[in-house]
Amino acid sequence: MKSEIKIILVPTDFKNRSGNALQVAAKMAQRHNAKLIVTHVINAYYMIDHGGKQLIGSQTLQQNIDNTTRKLEALQTKLKSKYNLAAQVQISTQNIVDTINDFIVSDNVDVVVMGTSGKQKMKHFILGSTSYNALLHANCSVLLIPEKFQKTTFEKILFPVRVKHELHQKADLSVLLARKNNGDINLLGVGNPQSNAMVRQAYIEMKKNLAIKSADFISEFKFSRDSADLIAEAAKSKNSDIIMLADQDEDSWKSFMAENFFKKMINRTDIPLFIVKSKLKKIKNNTERLTGYDVTLPVPG
Repeated sequence: MKSEIKIILVPTDFKNRSGNALQVAAKMAQRHNAKLIVTHVINAYYMIDHGGKQLIGSQTLQQNIDNTTRKLEALQTKLKSKYNLAAQVQISTQNIVDTINDFIVSDNVDVVVMGTSGKQKMKHFILGSTSYNALLHANCSVLLIPEKFQKTTFEKILFPVRVKHELHQKADLSVLLARKNNGDINLLGVGNPQSNAMVRQAYIEMKKNLAIKSADFISEFKFSRDSADLIAEAAKSKNSDIIMLADQDEDSWKSFMAENFFKKMINRTDIPLFIVKSKLKKIKNNTERLTGYDVTLPVPG
């Protein structure tokens, strides 16, 4: 199946990191002739008692919806004026992951673009940041844009080969981005004691794949016991504008009290991370609810 980027979703909280991600997404939408959707999640709180599920603070919720509507309409006007984009804007009262996945089903979203502040604070280290949970549980590819990233193009694309998962889709998207941005690809094989032979074979296959696609690329193979460190250092030395990753995380069991591969990448680089996923294919993790909560009261008798 040919990889395309035709529908881009940008969740916003109206902070600087979201504004930066929206700017990158808008330029992407222009290059790919894609539809842009902007959404904001408003917390909705409920109480469950013997009378059923009751919304808490309905008046406050309506005020937040009214304020958000004005902000989204202003963003819509700005996108039209600055980028000539007729963006769709929408409010959600679900948690961020459910909101994203609903859009993926209803609007056939190809990629979710989210802003990230980079290094996680202790609270996010324990509970998981919004961007980290979205990249785990969104049912399509996710592009994380660090707040400090100042470009809107991806001219130098780093394509690491460290696991076999989604390699052909990564190759297709890397070639697509290279052509839309007049860029080139750095194919980087990353071996370790456990996967060296498998990675070398996949790396050679990807070299042939890119050559068949007539892609402009260079390639190298390196060995490291810490693939996140190696990829982050390679991206820095090559002045990469984007790093293409797969959604498989072999260290997911470390997620609670240690840095797994994804968290290391978020924490160690200020370069955008494009996590490639097959659309509507879920990763087997439990979604961590990020907005709103239910308060269940005992029923008398």
